[in-house]
Amino acid sequence: MEEFPMRDITPDPTTESQYECPRCGTIVTATYHPGACDECDVHLRNRGTPLE
Repeated sequence: MEEFPMRDITPDPTTESQYECPRCGTIVTATYHPGACDECDVHLRNRGTPLE
């Protein structure tokens, strides 16, 4: 069976990334992972990481 490489992003602390709340859809732009959503306290996900 053929193995497929991981398609994760490489973190770069010098550029901004967008983070999205999977519950309410709030989007935050930051150079670091902001943690949880200010609106509903759910862990934010990096929008640059594929969902598959």
